[in-house]
Amino acid sequence: SDRVIKSMWEWAVTSMAFLVQIQVAPVISLTELTGLRFGAIFTSPAPGTVVLSPTGTLSTTGGASLGSQLPVGPASFSVTGAANATYAITLPGSVVLSSPEGSLTVTAFTSSPDLTGRLDLSGQQTLSVGGTLNVPANQPDGDYAGTFSVTVAYN
Repeated sequence: SDRVIKSMWEWAVTSMAFLVQIQVAPVISLTELTGLRFGAIFTSPAPGTVVLSPTGTLSTTGGASLGSQLPVGPASFSVTGAANATYAITLPGSVVLSSPEGSLTVTAFTSSPDLTGRLDLSGQQTLSVGGTLNVPANQPDGDYAGTFSVTVAYN
């Protein structure tokens, strides 16, 4: 009777093949096209701000006013990756610009697209970034510079 049980067990074992598929997408990448440019500003005894939108609109509040000597514009980046893929955008909280004369802070970064982008059929999109330059009262004259990071990642 042991022999009958063994042959039934062997006969009940089957093998199945299953399809396995995977798509390898290109790495998402970010390339700087232009830096964030607030241009020339003038200060006063009152603090103020210079707000630069991702579309290039510039406005001021308080004691800050605009000069016309230098180019102005949002930072722009080329995002490349998989066609039609969506991606998340992470902007910095704040960035310090410095010079030998002092420092300034950029806050309230904004982007277009805002928070989530979608690559086109060729796997590309332009990302624009603006922010708010906070100008203390009587800020010393000088050339201020700094760097900031933007991160993009597939959703």
